[in-house]
Amino acid sequence: MAKRRKRDGVRPLRLLAHLDASECSSRGMVGGILRYAALHHDVEVQLYGPGSAHRRIEDFHDWRPDGIIAGETHDRSLRIAESMGCRAAVLAEMDAPAGMAMRHASVFCDDEAIASAVADFLVECGAGVLAYVGDRLPGHGEEPEWSVRRGEALRGCASAKYCSFASFRPEKARRRAAGGERAALAAWIADLPRPCAILAANDVRASAVLDACRDAGVAVPRAAMVVGVDDEAFICGQMRPTLTSVIPDWDGGGYLEAETLVELLRGRAACLPPRTFGILGIARRQSTGDPNEARLMVSRALEFIRDHAARPEIGVGDVAKAAFASRRLLQQNFRSVTGRTVCEALQEERLRRVRETLTGTRTPIGEVAALCGFASDGYLKELFRRRFGCSMRAFRGK
Repeated sequence: MAKRRKRDGVRPLRLLAHLDASECSSRGMVGGILRYAALHHDVEVQLYGPGSAHRRIEDFHDWRPDGIIAGETHDRSLRIAESMGCRAAVLAEMDAPAGMAMRHASVFCDDEAIASAVADFLVECGAGVLAYVGDRLPGHGEEPEWSVRRGEALRGCASAKYCSFASFRPEKARRRAAGGERAALAAWIADLPRPCAILAANDVRASAVLDACRDAGVAVPRAAMVVGVDDEAFICGQMRPTLTSVIPDWDGGGYLEAETLVELLRGRAACLPPRTFGILGIARRQSTGDPNEARLMVSRALEFIRDHAARPEIGVGDVAKAAFASRRLLQQNFRSVTGRTVCEALQEERLRRVRETLTGTRTPIGEVAALCGFASDGYLKELFRRRFGCSMRAFRGK
């Protein structure tokens, strides 16, 4: 991250952010944090953790950070940050430890949004029973608070849709099961009515659910559909069957974390209420089946959008024709698979082309709209400023 000079004698705020390059959630959040810094010239960001240039948080003692965004599940980094003079911390997907001295806030993926999207999707797939398998803390098996909240959100959605609900509590299973938690989970799954649908707290827990389904002789997805959260590709793609998973808006979450940390540093509040970011949709894979060949249909549509978005006359009807689907069916499956509408996907592809044109060519600003699929130069300029917080000319000059 390039260092920025003082403006009007005021030193930019210095933020530390944790990066674990092995996790898509961490990579996505860091992308949002860096996007915030790119749009706010009074903020600097440095990364620590596996996958960053400096692996250890201790390396930044002389940099004197003002605040930290911690993505670890323990509080060691928070203690070190406090000793270095950090005044505030934002905790990613974790509750604040007891007695935390620094100003602080927590940022979570919206459990209500996850539960609502999953319930809608699974009921549409024919599930009459919604079930939840919570996460557990390492070592002692207790369920973290965020996992409890996620399960309660699904319980509320099941009630609203007149579905039966069941939940598997990790700490109770650990105490009761002679054969361990896996045996208890398999027995619990075997007792669920058929067909059922199971939401796991995250993809790691969903992999355990799939193992337990095999142990119980419960066929996935015919007898039980399974959904995870986080869309970790290296997990979801390696499961048998491959795992359907909720796609959180990690980039938006990272942006919110940076925004929240700056608010803490510039305000007077000792802490802020938890904040949430949304989801982008549900990635359908084999663990829930693929009604109407939705993924194949959407794959055709996305390929057509990538190849033809530069033509302003291309619309939803053209995309549907290329995907061999009706407009209505494509719109339904496209939103279910990607979390976006076809129109939104067209716009995003055109904006991507605009950014590439601005940074990689010397095309005059006035010619960019027509080149990238926008019928109106004025509309593009207004949309670009609204989406990226600056003009196209200023974006090119960065």
